[in-house]
Amino acid sequence: MTLRFNTDFAAGLFGLLFAAVLWFPREGMGRLSIIFPRAILVIMVVLSLALIVKAFTKPAARQVEIEGDPRRLVIMIVVLFAWWYAIGVLGFLGATAIFFFGLTWYLAHIEGPVPVRRLAQWAPIIAVLIGAFYLAFTEVLSVRLPSGIWS
Repeated sequence: MTLRFNTDFAAGLFGLLFAAVLWFPREGMGRLSIIFPRAILVIMVVLSLALIVKAFTKPAARQVEIEGDPRRLVIMIVVLFAWWYAIGVLGFLGATAIFFFGLTWYLAHIEGPVPVRRLAQWAPIIAVLIGAFYLAFTEVLSVRLPSGIWS
């Protein structure tokens, strides 16, 4: 499917909406903890506004070609939002293990049936990846990840 639209305006509008969604939820964050995220959001707003101004002063309509199945795109978006919600309920480790394994299966299943043996081969790789992310956030970056129902 080929679409023709002003990508500068679309990107600027998306950036503003994204920044607005992330601006308000800040409960539990200290005054010093919020400085860096807020600085990034302000930069995002400025760049998004610049794109919107450019879209009206020097419009550049581009053809955007969307390949693949749009249904899969919608499924992926829904899965990512469900994972985001599940992290608060199940905790980072539980939700990420379930969703990462399911996502890996789903993406491989697109090409054809996935044997159980192949699923078993993925389990240690997925566990190492999740463990590496967990250790990087908790030990290196000192970020407390949600523990969900396990706390």
